[in-house]
Amino acid sequence: MIKQDNKLDVTFSFICFMSPKDNHTNLINFGNESDRCSISGLIKACDCLDNLLISIYLLKRDKFIYCNSTLGKIVGNNSCEILSKGWQFWFDMVSKDEVLYVKSEIEYFFSMSHLKTSHTLKYHIINEDGKKTFLRHELLRHCIDDHILVVNYFFDITEKEKIETYFKVDTINDNNFRKKKSLISPREKEVLMLVADGFSSKQIADMLYISNHTAITHRKNLIEKFKVKNTAQLIKKASRNIEFW
Repeated sequence: MIKQDNKLDVTFSFICFMSPKDNHTNLINFGNESDRCSISGLIKACDCLDNLLISIYLLKRDKFIYCNSTLGKIVGNNSCEILSKGWQFWFDMVSKDEVLYVKSEIEYFFSMSHLKTSHTLKYHIINEDGKKTFLRHELLRHCIDDHILVVNYFFDITEKEKIETYFKVDTINDNNFRKKKSLISPREKEVLMLVADGFSSKQIADMLYISNHTAITHRKNLIEKFKVKNTAQLIKKASRNIEFW
């Protein structure tokens, strides 16, 4: 993730305040008039949501600029602290045995700036009241004018987890996939994500600044490690378990 930059950027400024009643942030000023119109419409839509939990991160400033009041349902009354404390506030709530995984996956998402698809994780958080929640967390880049926003969608799947504990076959398959995942290198992981996005070996080579031969070799190694017959089967298997990447 981008390191915090405290320098004042006079060409792009925003001021936000927290409403103690609604427990969310209203954006008062966001860049120029066109930017404000675009972001205000987005925030107005987010404020009307009753079930979808959202936070918005401004890539340029390495800062969260918004979270809706619905996020407080799982985080608690201190949900707006994510605006001042950033990712560290969120990581502090993640279950201890999963925090390294979550950090590495989010850092990976930010490092792969060319990815157009959402990046999905599943993990547990524990709020200030000690309540444990199983989340599906989707990160997706969007662009408003020249500003890149990362929208974080959070889904409470705690009840789903309770039901799925009865299906041992699914648990075994998930564990097997995690084991296979641990056998691949960070570079192979990058190649796999790009293969899943439909890029050819030549395109992958250009994106990762490697030779075409190396890209093809990585693809062949992945097919062998995942014990599939071809690229189509590799994509299918990776797509089914995309939340673990």
